[in-house]
Amino acid sequence: MLFNGLDTPLLPATPDFIKSIETDLAVNPELLLAYEMNGEPLPWLNGFPLRLVVPGYFGTYWIKQVSEITVVDAEFKGFWMNPGYRIPDDPCAAITPGTTPKRAIPITRLTARSFITSLTPGATVRVGETVTLRGIAFDDGQGIQEVDVSEDGGRHWRSAELGTSLGKYAFREWTLPWKPLKAGPQTLLARAT
Repeated sequence: MLFNGLDTPLLPATPDFIKSIETDLAVNPELLLAYEMNGEPLPWLNGFPLRLVVPGYFGTYWIKQVSEITVVDAEFKGFWMNPGYRIPDDPCAAITPGTTPKRAIPITRLTARSFITSLTPGATVRVGETVTLRGIAFDDGQGIQEVDVSEDGGRHWRSAELGTSLGKYAFREWTLPWKPLKAGPQTLLARAT
């Protein structure tokens, strides 16, 4: 199925923004065509009069101001499916900066991600003083099972405590007490499963 919205490209050479989703996804009861938000008509900036909502997928599929839905019987080859909005075709969807992937696929489902939200880059923390690291994790709706944190650049990992699950597509908070044992710059990393 193809979804098109009322927005138009700024430049004449830019292709119309049309996204394609597979029929199995289009008939999934979790997919929405939203016309209200919090009991009120959907605001213009949120996609009035109708917005496609595809839980677990990147926002490139959440078409605003849906004006046209077309059923097709073949793979859609529009610009925003190929070559636009593609990611490396490997388990981590990542490549070395400055290189080009050997193969690419359309960006679709969210990958598991975790962020440290309680400290900003360059923050100062006293040696020997315990602080609570806080963060969020999310995925494509499979459910966050674990968040690990490393204070030594990824050599060793400790499990964080997960907060309450608020639903399969909600951010999941996490916390971990951390006590820096030495002075100087340190690299903290977080990963989610």
